[in-house]
Amino acid sequence: MTRSLSADLRERVIAAIEDGVSTREAARRFRIGISTAGSWYRRYRETGEKEARKQGQPSRSKLDAHEAFILGLIEDAPDITLAEIGERLAAERGVRAASSTVWLYLDRRGITFKKKTAHAAEQQRPDVLRRRRTWFDGQLDLDPERLIFIDETAASTKMARLRGRSLRGERCRAAVPHGHWKTTTFTAGLRLGGLAAPMLLDGPMNGSAFLAYAEQVLAPELRPGDIVVMDNLPAHKISGVREAIEKVGARLLFLPPYSPDFNPIEMAFSKLKALLRKAATRTIDELWSVVANCLAAFTAEECRHYFEAAGYDPE
Repeated sequence: MTRSLSADLRERVIAAIEDGVSTREAARRFRIGISTAGSWYRRYRETGEKEARKQGQPSRSKLDAHEAFILGLIEDAPDITLAEIGERLAAERGVRAASSTVWLYLDRRGITFKKKTAHAAEQQRPDVLRRRRTWFDGQLDLDPERLIFIDETAASTKMARLRGRSLRGERCRAAVPHGHWKTTTFTAGLRLGGLAAPMLLDGPMNGSAFLAYAEQVLAPELRPGDIVVMDNLPAHKISGVREAIEKVGARLLFLPPYSPDFNPIEMAFSKLKALLRKAATRTIDELWSVVANCLAAFTAEECRHYFEAAGYDPE
């Protein structure tokens, strides 16, 4: 059976360009379009294939045979770049693949490049892993209706939205205070029904301020049988905090170290900061007023979702 003219023509065009002939000259010499000559040669460089693709059938990639190797690279280093994957393929598998080939291969498998969700490297320490596993195993024994998660977050009078719109190629500029701003600390608890025991502090949190919060703000809102959960900040462990909580019939648990993922209030604070950036207040009075108004934005349904996402099943 003789080979088709198109297959023969493809090989001749590719060979000519490989020999140094420009794409434009090859197109003129063989009487085909410049874009056609370019696409044939580009496909050859990226996949090594010269034949036309069969219509109506999914094309295969030369990387299919190296799937386990590629997925292993991504598992070991999720932030590996397309160029780095190509370099590893060439060095360890003898396969030449352009970045566009690697991108297409990954895209067809639903593997995308996205912002990383970071976690503390210390989570991998054996002692931390044991404590995290113990907490994880005990989560099912905790009654979500009794839980109240305590934490604090900073807010300031220089907050603004992080993204905006501008013409392509130009910076998106916005005016925010650079040398003169005020910082405040918002402390609160998260229950299934919403935020509880909120307090605003003019300045950073410290041990004496947190003790005052535990005695004067938190304790009056606790019920017998409640379980107060907080992280291991030194300010949280100051003498008198546990006594204030246990005095009203509640008990205190500390999260394992480096484990913000076990604290659902982190998600609530993320929303709060987005609301504060939107408001972009520039005075303490305005900032405190906005924080107070934001408390109603946290519905019971939303807070239940925060609990579920952190591993505490309300059902």
